[in-house]
Amino acid sequence: MSRRRIIVLTGAAAAIAAVTVVGFAATGQADNDPEPQDPTQSVVHHQVQQDPQEVEEYWTEERMRNAKPVQMPAPDAE
Repeated sequence: MSRRRIIVLTGAAAAIAAVTVVGFAATGQADNDPEPQDPTQSVVHHQVQQDPQEVEEYWTEERMRNAKPVQMPAPDAE
């Protein structure tokens, strides 16, 4: 690969990175005073993208024995 092509590609990558950073910064500043949300009305969405076979291989009998339960949040009683 020629030296000129490397310089051009490096410059293009730097420009794309700069535009991305500025874009994220601008969107973060767009709504400095968001309306408070009611936590009881929140919906959590999480898409799992791990290979099920990898997860099964990870959770060995020893890891399952040593796993610590996580405290789950309880809804406020009203």
